[in-house]
Amino acid sequence: MKKGRKEAAMSDFRAVAHLEEQLGEAGWWALIDSANTGKVKEFCDALVAAGLPTTMTLGGVTYDILSFLRGETSVKGDVMVARSQEMGAHQGKEDRQHVLKHQDEIPSILRSKVVFVFTDDRHPDDPERVDYVCWRDGRWVADWRWLDGGWFGGFRVLRRKSA
Repeated sequence: MKKGRKEAAMSDFRAVAHLEEQLGEAGWWALIDSANTGKVKEFCDALVAAGLPTTMTLGGVTYDILSFLRGETSVKGDVMVARSQEMGAHQGKEDRQHVLKHQDEIPSILRSKVVFVFTDDRHPDDPERVDYVCWRDGRWVADWRWLDGGWFGGFRVLRRKSA
């Protein structure tokens, strides 16, 4: 069963309640005090900069989260596809559906930072478009993108490690 927005919001509320509990009353009020916003943002930015996850397990399947860039800031779609094939990260429709089915298990730190590209999931009417999954409107959604455009650092491919 797919989680709705209400269930996702409840999960977020539980996470906030847990954080409040762990910080204690004084820590919680220091965290949310607007006078400390700059310090809190700096701290959070440092946590994010420390690195995004390089693996994730969704519904019992573990994936490596890989970049196809090699020092460039972007590449064309044919280069992205070739590199994803070289890395064994040329996933298709089955994996895209699996990711969406288990989207509640995707680490929240990846929201709006990473777009998962499924290079072997081509549009049925146009093989020059590939499927991708991104964070939009409070959930992970699939869409299509032309291969001939630039593919930047936020795009990632997945390599299945186990089933």
